[in-house]
Amino acid sequence: MQLTNAPFSPEALETTMQALDVMLKGMFGVFIFMLVFYLLIVALRKIYEKKE
Repeated sequence: MQLTNAPFSPEALETTMQALDVMLKGMFGVFIFMLVFYLLIVALRKIYEKKE
């Protein structure tokens, strides 16, 4: 008898690797967004400096 959902079956490892790939891409996207947002804030602060 072969279990299809065995913890270390090739299908389970392949699914885990696919999930890690999706997670990595998602986290990379979040950090890229945060970097762009930070650079936008820095640029706006330079554009609208308080003049004395």
